[in-house]
Amino acid sequence: MKKVIVTLALLAFFGITSCKKEAKLEESTADTTAVAVDSSKAEAMVDPDPTDTIPAGSYGINSSSLKTADLIRLTLKDLYKDDLAKNFIDDNSKKFIFFEYDLNEDGKKEILVGLTGGYFCGTGGCTQLLLDDQGNVITQFSVSGNPVVIDTNKTNGWKDLFIYSGSKYRIVKFNGKTYPSNPSMQPELKVTPGDGLPRALDFEHEPYAWFKF
Repeated sequence: MKKVIVTLALLAFFGITSCKKEAKLEESTADTTAVAVDSSKAEAMVDPDPTDTIPAGSYGINSSSLKTADLIRLTLKDLYKDDLAKNFIDDNSKKFIFFEYDLNEDGKKEILVGLTGGYFCGTGGCTQLLLDDQGNVITQFSVSGNPVVIDTNKTNGWKDLFIYSGSKYRIVKFNGKTYPSNPSMQPELKVTPGDGLPRALDFEHEPYAWFKF
């Protein structure tokens, strides 16, 4: 009888110990999950442009990646390094916006970059860049306005662009290697681009983060 009582006591002890361990494990797992969720929320709430009044979560997903901004920043610093060293580029011109979009449907997003300020803009428009996903320059557009509208039609495997230049929308087509650098020399689009088409660099109507380089 004593052996039976001892056996039952041991089983009860180990059962209670096991329950405590499981409870602690569940509590530990819950804490870890909570930390991961909190970390994810904190990362998502990083404001890419704290200089404006736009809430952190209001920017478009294609125009606010800090990683993409860093890539563009390196490209711009290298592309304009001589004039930067000579202080030819004023502070207002050291700002940019961007819009990522897969123009040739190869699974990699190209990057349209909009520049501003007296160094990059004149009466005819501003300089815009098209980069690949590694930050290499595909096209450097001159006298270009916003937005850049992306058409559904493709030429040589790349989407046609409608760029506002010379007071008109111009049809800008890929020639196999690049897009024409001066949109004002391209054919005029006779109609207003449809509302259903993606509009890149449309900072006047959509929340865009401005980055510094």
